[in-house]
Amino acid sequence: MRKLKDIVLKFIIGIPLFILAIPFLIISIPIEHVRRKKFEKRYAEFLNEHNGKNFFCYNNRKHSKQYIEENILPNLTDGIEIVYLNGKKVESEYNSEFISEALYGLKHYNKFPHIMKIRNGKLIDKSVNNPFYNILNANKPKSSFLNQLNTFFNLNDINNTT
Repeated sequence: MRKLKDIVLKFIIGIPLFILAIPFLIISIPIEHVRRKKFEKRYAEFLNEHNGKNFFCYNNRKHSKQYIEENILPNLTDGIEIVYLNGKKVESEYNSEFISEALYGLKHYNKFPHIMKIRNGKLIDKSVNNPFYNILNANKPKSSFLNQLNTFFNLNDINNTT
């Protein structure tokens, strides 16, 4: 009997709340749709403006962050931009709203570090988590990791430091 009273009470409260929410939904859904379309247009313009850019993305995992900053970043070739995720905050020289959109839309995400490139107005990404942790934990040479990055980015000036 108590369950029946709870259901009736929820029904009595829920219906009026839903009816009151209908005008809000009628107004907010089209506004949000237009806002999203404008953002998608600006994001497409961002991709076109930055065609050919390469990005190396890493986060604030304590052990890997230190290794990346001391051993990987100094050895990256020119033309690779750095994107650092400090928690949920994106730190980059580029518009953080667009970089966040790129990161949320990663197709091949498998933890960080991650690499992205913009070609022909499209974002192409690849996880380098496994190869990175091979050099970090299994003492593999970092030159093979750097070569993987350069191959992905189609960079000819390969830095072969170990």
